[in-house]
Amino acid sequence: MKDKFLGIFLGFAGYTIFVFLDSIIKKYLVQDYPVLEINFYICLFSLIPISIALHFVTGWHVLINNKVHIQLFRGVLGLICAAIIVNSFKEHAFSEIYPILFSAPLILTLLSYFILKEKVGPRRIIAVLVGFVGVLIVSRPGTIHFTLSLFLLFIGAIILAVNVLLIRMYANNQSSVAFAFYGFLTGLVLSAAFTYSSYVPLIGSDFFIFFACGIIAGTGGLCISFASKTLESSLFAPLQYFQLLAGFIFGYLFFLDLPDFFEILGSIIISLSGLFIIYREYKIGLRPYVSEESRVRDVINRGH
Repeated sequence: MKDKFLGIFLGFAGYTIFVFLDSIIKKYLVQDYPVLEINFYICLFSLIPISIALHFVTGWHVLINNKVHIQLFRGVLGLICAAIIVNSFKEHAFSEIYPILFSAPLILTLLSYFILKEKVGPRRIIAVLVGFVGVLIVSRPGTIHFTLSLFLLFIGAIILAVNVLLIRMYANNQSSVAFAFYGFLTGLVLSAAFTYSSYVPLIGSDFFIFFACGIIAGTGGLCISFASKTLESSLFAPLQYFQLLAGFIFGYLFFLDLPDFFEILGSIIISLSGLFIIYREYKIGLRPYVSEESRVRDVINRGH
């Protein structure tokens, strides 16, 4: 019982930490530095808590497996997704960003049907369709509210779904700490390669902000990783939807952003659809979608 409460606490803590991280990036960094430079520093400093966990908790041997190429590919996808998410901070509030990203479980259901040939019954199909209605309500395509950044966020949600699909296909029993390590390492190398020509020297105390962001990202990823190991998927997976609520709260605390009627309605529809899909997948014995947000998310892919 203590382990279960600890797992729930770590899950809530991990998703809250990621929203706090996003808030810092949005408020202090995204307007002054290129997106990939931000990702570079966060990946660099995130490896500190991840390496500590590898040395003292899991052991470095978890990095040795025959699925390294899958993990590296997931790292590439995670970097692309992280760049899309960070770039969206320039224009949009969390109440717009997070609901669109949480369409990933809906997309995963469709990908599982077409690629893994999983049977998807009428109830999950209806849940997917209703969830996409929620996405349309939040994004409002065809209006001045809809931007390229919002469209790219939907692409980011597809990438998140593909990442989880790869876990289901190839690496279901691999260490989630190893996922985080390879994800951050891949992000670090690729960000460095593409940041070189557009590098902006750090200003004042920004080094310490980047350092804190990296530690926060790595710590949040570890919280989610250990929570996923402690809790059953049917209990852990719904915790990710707390991030939507946390996004509303931090959006107001940091930026005085209040979600409008459409953002609240769309978020409720997307959440209920996603939770129903998790319930159905649990009932039929599938491993529910877990967001790895994580954000740098691929912890990096916004889980386990």
